[in-house]
Amino acid sequence: MNRRSRHLKLLKVLLGPVLLIQGWWVRKRTPVLPEPVKQPSGTCGRGPALSLLLVGDSSAAGVGANTEAESLLGQLITRLKPHHTLSYTMLAKTGQTTADVLAELEQTVAKPYDVVISALGVNDVTSQVPVDRWLQQQQKLIACLQGKFTARLVILSGLPPVGEFPALPWPLNAFLGACADQLDHCLTQMCEEHRGVCFHSLRGYPDTATAATDGFHPGPDVYRHWAEYLVTTIGAHHQAD
Repeated sequence: MNRRSRHLKLLKVLLGPVLLIQGWWVRKRTPVLPEPVKQPSGTCGRGPALSLLLVGDSSAAGVGANTEAESLLGQLITRLKPHHTLSYTMLAKTGQTTADVLAELEQTVAKPYDVVISALGVNDVTSQVPVDRWLQQQQKLIACLQGKFTARLVILSGLPPVGEFPALPWPLNAFLGACADQLDHCLTQMCEEHRGVCFHSLRGYPDTATAATDGFHPGPDVYRHWAEYLVTTIGAHHQAD
């Protein structure tokens, strides 16, 4: 256990009762926003074929967007279909952890994908999944995507700045933010060890890219910036091929 992990473990012990009460309070008062994507799979566009799989939690499902077009998937479709005959599939649900996605992928019929994008980690943070176990699950996720689904490019999205979520009071925001920072840092390093895997940071977005109305999920501008980066990465990878 490294120094950061020991520090977080100590904080969890010292602040345990406060964190539990605040967590209950946040869940009780935070509005439940819908998943806007109604068509999680389809084909559209024109040009060279491109198959895309999006997996993850509520952010991958577009929670926080007002319409399907404003979701992460919707933004990706808008930007990719003018240049590709796009075949897309979304496997994402509110509340999913990395372990949940792995279990779903194990039950999913194998199909090759050119690009797979994941958005996972926040629920692992709130569920307090240990760092070592989470990294092992991310390793298994990469192996599954590159093996069973023969993904040519895997893009793992990092953890958002959880400590800045408006819905979270202090000290809960500071504790969960530090946990998210730790996972984000470790995921960055892990991606560098794998060929065909890219890391995308969800940090450093413009101030206009604000949270959704619940103060917890990404707002439409966050999804727009996120999609713009992903499309740039996908384009660069295909040019390199």
